[in-house]
Amino acid sequence: MRVAVISVFVDYHRRGAHHRGGLQPQIGPLIAALLPDWCEVEIVNDTWDDPDWSRRYDLVFLSCLHADFDRARQISHYFRRRGALTVLGGGMASTYAPLCAPWFDAVVIGDPEDTVPRIAEDARQRRLQPVYASAGYDAERVPVPHIAPVAHKQMFPLSVEATRGCPFACDFCALTALGTRHVLRPVASVVRDILAGQQALRAAGVAHWKQRLIVFYDNNLAGNLKWFRQLCLALKPLDVRWGACLTFNVIANRELLKLMYDCGCRSVFVGLETFNADTLADINKPQNSIAKQAEAIAQARDEGILVIAGLIVSPLHDDIAYIESLPDQLRACGLHVPSFISFETPIPGTPFFDRMANSAGPMFLPNASLYDFSAYTLVLKPHKAPLADYIQAYFDTMRRIYSPANRLRKLADDLPRLIRRGSWTAAVLDVGDMSVTNFDPPPQRTFVAGTDLMPPETVPFEPGDFDSEAHRLALTRPTPVVDAAGHVLPHWKPHHVVHGPLRPGSAGPVAAAAGGMLERAF
Repeated sequence: MRVAVISVFVDYHRRGAHHRGGLQPQIGPLIAALLPDWCEVEIVNDTWDDPDWSRRYDLVFLSCLHADFDRARQISHYFRRRGALTVLGGGMASTYAPLCAPWFDAVVIGDPEDTVPRIAEDARQRRLQPVYASAGYDAERVPVPHIAPVAHKQMFPLSVEATRGCPFACDFCALTALGTRHVLRPVASVVRDILAGQQALRAAGVAHWKQRLIVFYDNNLAGNLKWFRQLCLALKPLDVRWGACLTFNVIANRELLKLMYDCGCRSVFVGLETFNADTLADINKPQNSIAKQAEAIAQARDEGILVIAGLIVSPLHDDIAYIESLPDQLRACGLHVPSFISFETPIPGTPFFDRMANSAGPMFLPNASLYDFSAYTLVLKPHKAPLADYIQAYFDTMRRIYSPANRLRKLADDLPRLIRRGSWTAAVLDVGDMSVTNFDPPPQRTFVAGTDLMPPETVPFEPGDFDSEAHRLALTRPTPVVDAAGHVLPHWKPHHVVHGPLRPGSAGPVAAAAGGMLERAF
């Protein structure tokens, strides 16, 4: 049986450009490892390349973020018309299965380890069910990912997932939409994957230096500090260099930074989020401390660890003066240039979305479609400034922050500290990051939902792919979330929470619901 595992991608910068950076989706290698030996598996990373439209498959697994959903359902239709059965997983499927179901042969609730093998067998027997629900995460079922097929396509092919979920419940986070959980694999199992991955890379002829570089794809690798220290100590004898996503409380702990560096850590990504205390309180992120940002970033660099961080601007709490102050605040805290500055966005299904959807008046900009909910298009009405002024301030500030001169200033501040510590790997990563980080939007972009440039990605449909013009329009029109008055459409308000207690407004267990191959947004 020929099987494709497709990680669906839509360029959130609206250039239609594939993303060939260091972080690439890892769902393909995991699903490939879960499939039986009698499956002929092809891993298709839409982030890197378009699918090969000439291929024919018996079964297609798709995983996507909310903003990628329109492309996912179009890819599904394309391959269904050519004889394939299609299955959707991911956060969108988990929280809004009834909205996903018409476009796929099956949807999946929860984790892949106990669902993917069942799906493959049922597909072979032509008895595929419309819904597959996981019984829950089981660390013993996690296989060694098949990284060899993508070994020469990724900058950092040795990629590992050691935990799943996050113990924090940030208001705007897609993980919180699924329900709060943080589950850990045994450290020995993580080491097993690293050693097996290195062996696979050697057999594939991958350069030796890449065999020593590990990217942990966890949402929060240090969500359990006791376990995290054990992992660090287990990594030390492997003589590897690694990076991970962590929360702010980790880089605020200097002794922990010393241990991390000694055990091979050279870079971390942290959601710094904001310099506005009102925004920080509103998104329910108490682990961040604005007062300690400069100290934490400085001590991380002095200990040889590069801090990469992202920011959001809040249409609810940030005014023009705050947005215009960002370059100075970034310089003062020592970050200088974040990896991104996005809009605070209520992803459907999150507590933030529920609050905005259930507000007394319309909080959203008119006619927002699902592809607008990428965090790089504004979907909420600004409360502290007129819309046009807010967008102009964002545009002008982005130009200042991502100017070549400012990127050079960051390197001039970072590199002496990192090199003084002997952290050459971090220094090289910093130079590489600043060489590709920029702000260069297409001229047609408005950054405003309902008027922004549409995603340019296409699927090469043929005339016979549709039964009628109405059928074609149903597949190719954007999925609306908000009406012309700024009100959320009623069918977006009920949704499913997979893990933990239900929130008000959630739909509870859904028999006809589906969800994630991996709950993380790759």
